[in-house]
Amino acid sequence: PGPEAYRGKKCVVLGSNNSAHDICAALWEHGADVTMIQRSSTHIAPSAALMDLALGGLYSEQAVKNGIDHHTGDLVFASVPYQIMHTFHIPVYDEMKRREADLYSRLEKAGFMLDFGVDGSGLFMKYLRRGSGYYIDVGASELVANGSIKLKSGVNIESIKPKSVGLTDGTALPADLIVY
Repeated sequence: PGPEAYRGKKCVVLGSNNSAHDICAALWEHGADVTMIQRSSTHIAPSAALMDLALGGLYSEQAVKNGIDHHTGDLVFASVPYQIMHTFHIPVYDEMKRREADLYSRLEKAGFMLDFGVDGSGLFMKYLRRGSGYYIDVGASELVANGSIKLKSGVNIESIKPKSVGLTDGTALPADLIVY
């Protein structure tokens, strides 16, 4: 029925990519007690930094003013051969690591398993190589970093009971809602 139905309820969300972050944030914003289950590492790309460092030249109002509509932006992006694309992205994500060092440090301190892809090339190569493993951060990462969204990382759900989930580390979490 939507996040409003879970105010004051214990909610467990399995996953740590785009949908999981957004679901956790929506539940938290409506007063739920939310725990994110992170099974494996996730790349976090803050939206503002992503636009500034990687996408603004192709997908922005300034790009449109420069004559680059979304069709042209898609064509330019798709014209870079995958074999060399990662070499263009590594410096982008090195700069993102520098700019967002405080957020990344606080996420890791909270127990979040962070990565930048197998070769440090970040979001787009993760998307092209496996179609998952990232979150374009529009605010939920701060909620994880500051503990508003609770986190259990490096575990999976082992069992489901009427009002709890058992985890592979032997712990159990109370759960009125499980989002899988």
